[in-house]
Amino acid sequence: MRARNRTVRPARGHGFGPLFDPRQRPENGADGGLESGALNRAAPTRAPLKQEHAQHPPVSDDVTKIWRIGFIGVVLTGPLLLLVLRLLDMQVMGWQQYEPPQVVTTGRNTVDDTTSWGVIVDRDGNLLAADRFTYRITATPKFIPQGDYGDIALRLASSIGAPPLQIENLLMQNSDRDYLIIASHIDFGQGQQLLAERQQRMADRDFLLEHIHIAAHPRRFYPQGILASQVLGFLNAERVPVLGLERYYRNFLSSDGVGLPPGRQLPRSELDENILRFLPSGNGKGLVLTIDRTIQHIIEEELRLGIGLYRAEAGTVIVMDPKTGAILGMANWPTFDGNSFEDGDPNTFTNVAISAQFEPGSVFKLITVAAALDIDAVDASTVFVDTGAISVEGHTVQNSDRKAVGELNVADAMAHSNNVITVQIAQEVGAEIFYDYVTRFGFGADTHIDLSGEVAGQVRNTDAPNWGVSDLATNSFGQGIAVTPIQMICAVAAIANGGKLMRPYVVHSRVAGDNVMVTQPTMVYQVIQPETALRMNDMMAHVVNTGNQMAQVSGYSVAGKSGTAEIATEEGYIQDETIASFIGYAPADDPQFVMLVKLDRPDPGISRWAAYTATPVFSRIAHRLFEHMNIPPDHVRLSDDSQSYSCTSAVDCQEIAQTAASVPAAEPVAELSNR
Repeated sequence: MRARNRTVRPARGHGFGPLFDPRQRPENGADGGLESGALNRAAPTRAPLKQEHAQHPPVSDDVTKIWRIGFIGVVLTGPLLLLVLRLLDMQVMGWQQYEPPQVVTTGRNTVDDTTSWGVIVDRDGNLLAADRFTYRITATPKFIPQGDYGDIALRLASSIGAPPLQIENLLMQNSDRDYLIIASHIDFGQGQQLLAERQQRMADRDFLLEHIHIAAHPRRFYPQGILASQVLGFLNAERVPVLGLERYYRNFLSSDGVGLPPGRQLPRSELDENILRFLPSGNGKGLVLTIDRTIQHIIEEELRLGIGLYRAEAGTVIVMDPKTGAILGMANWPTFDGNSFEDGDPNTFTNVAISAQFEPGSVFKLITVAAALDIDAVDASTVFVDTGAISVEGHTVQNSDRKAVGELNVADAMAHSNNVITVQIAQEVGAEIFYDYVTRFGFGADTHIDLSGEVAGQVRNTDAPNWGVSDLATNSFGQGIAVTPIQMICAVAAIANGGKLMRPYVVHSRVAGDNVMVTQPTMVYQVIQPETALRMNDMMAHVVNTGNQMAQVSGYSVAGKSGTAEIATEEGYIQDETIASFIGYAPADDPQFVMLVKLDRPDPGISRWAAYTATPVFSRIAHRLFEHMNIPPDHVRLSDDSQSYSCTSAVDCQEIAQTAASVPAAEPVAELSNR
């Protein structure tokens, strides 16, 4: 037996109960603790790692069932109604407002020379961001006879939508100025009409509007409203890009910026016609994203629903293709509308999926077990003895129910999220090798996703000041280590992808005129052997089948793990407030997507545990993704396939491992190539 029996001192424990009424707390005891890792250890003597979260107003505790139903109805139907109205506006107005108006006049009555900005579309060509031309009306009051102020005001009032007297007073109060903005943005059609009238008046030698100037200028428009707003970023009033893709690709999107980088380019005609609908020709530029608008809508809708149901303060969902690293959807809540960013909360502008670090809790046990399997320190059937607690350097780690399970193999320890055995597994791996695998999986460094604002997280290895063996114990189940959502999903995607860690990316291709450069998937590192990845796959499917059962989707195999972590601050861990997360992929035998769901501070009066909050959100989204992505149920996919996708030994895994290892690989990035 590998366990060491040591004298232990009591530490806080948290009960984990069976399925319960959503208005009641789980009772102590019952089902072995699906995700006990993050909540059961003595308080460390050092301060916990600081976590960065956007500050959001707390959700009221006095929420009735009626209010919740109403709230859910509003958050689900409101964005859909806005989207319909925007699409109707596009259809009625036509797309000429997205092209620079062809104005033949000279002087100030022309297209503004402000630098235009490239178009952004989703993977199917749906417009996400474009310059929408509006008109600005200015005047030179000192050259206008004051007797004409009234007639001018009367004519402009209908175009501007302001009372004539207000316009007349504005001219009067600025009569000595040679430049005056009367209206910054007027409707495209109204501007065209007013400009045509001015031209006709001048041709007829009617000089009433001679010193009124109508100029078209670009204003950034996001036709999908709040959809993917934190991924896109926005242009501010001075047309300076702020965060997101707008910021990251600013040198490319700007019309006077750089062109395509060196490398293999394709002709524009290689792209699907639907994708080319809104991409400008000639010298225009555009980005085609990996984001799927429908998937983005699904995850945003279900995230809002989950936050409403569990009264969480905030949340994040990421969906990725594990085989390429392509981001299919990335959502946070609360969010904002780039069309009216001036009215938004600046705290919501940041994409917390890449910039908020948190202690992951029990989902990090996947990394610990993967390292142990990869060096043959254990296998799925290796038996450890759980005495209910383990003491390391005076720190005591306990299971959630404070009970001793006795003998338990690694697969079942994972399914029950057993803390004591996870610590023993980490001790078998050893500190140096453990932190080497943590680094290989990408923690403590940027993923280099093509979005601005990414942070690297925090990993304290054996070289860190004041590091001790108790850090190895707590790090093994996701405490004392800070990660970002994008790091965590990339690490689990590597398990789903035969051990290959892929660099995440959001832009599928860049279009400049008649040329296209397609982003090539990049392998960062072969983190674990393909055989190890397949063993992990079996254990993660076992977790969903026996532990995190609320992640199941009828007819489909799912692999995954939940985690509940206390929230670390400079003062210590916050009592009864948690980060609940679930990471999984499906179908387990041939993953088409990997997904992370993270809820910040779900109401403990409903449940603070990920098994009852983040996990069912994962299941609901996965169900909709199977339908949208046209993924048949397992019995249909595998009906004519005699190959077994489950394995328990290296020999059984060999054929499948060769298939997994055949994915084309790029050279490892420099910072990991020597590890």
